[in-house]
Amino acid sequence: MNHSIKELLISKIHSGICLGCAIFLQVTFFCSSALANEIGLMASLGLEGFSPDQSEWSDKASARYERTKDGSGEPLAVLKIERLNITAPIYEGTSRITLDRGLGLVELSSLPGEIGNIAMSGHRDGFFRPLKDIILGDRITLHTLDGDQNFLATEIKIVDALDVSVLDDSDTTVLTLITCYPFYYVGYAPDRYIVKAIPVDNELAHISTDSAWSAASAGAVETKGISNAGD
Repeated sequence: MNHSIKELLISKIHSGICLGCAIFLQVTFFCSSALANEIGLMASLGLEGFSPDQSEWSDKASARYERTKDGSGEPLAVLKIERLNITAPIYEGTSRITLDRGLGLVELSSLPGEIGNIAMSGHRDGFFRPLKDIILGDRITLHTLDGDQNFLATEIKIVDALDVSVLDDSDTTVLTLITCYPFYYVGYAPDRYIVKAIPVDNELAHISTDSAWSAASAGAVETKGISNAGD
């Protein structure tokens, strides 16, 4: 056989082997991803039959949760703040039903695991009631099917409910937790309690201690322009 022809055949065989390996790896990856999605996030975290700590919840919040907890759809992620005993599934959107069964990822904000402002809202009388006791430096974890993302609380402040600047996009990763304030206010709460957190890798970054801290340490944040989702 001509030498150049042999080289051509060997080259084609090697190309075929490489292509076959690539296809095999792709199929393996997609099968693994499909299996993970089939198992579901809650099951993968050992949270099947999950029941949140409702010791600080209002009776109304507990009743709303019982009515909606078995709704369809897997959460995008699960938020955990161990010191406050908060474990909460995060769903897309901030509809009333969504917030009755978990936390809601604010429309147009970044998804958990993405770069940008990951903003989520929760009820002040339910999942986010213990947020009133958060302090600077508390660890916050987002669990996703792709792994965990750890954050450090670096800023706590109270803003007017019409102040939507807390939803501004960011070219770095930041976590924004939003609920209504005051926590025990009767009726439509006038303010919003905001907690900002950065990835733990940046834990030496500046921690805000502005005048809002003294008020925030005693209460919660709400923003009138962020909707009444956190009530």
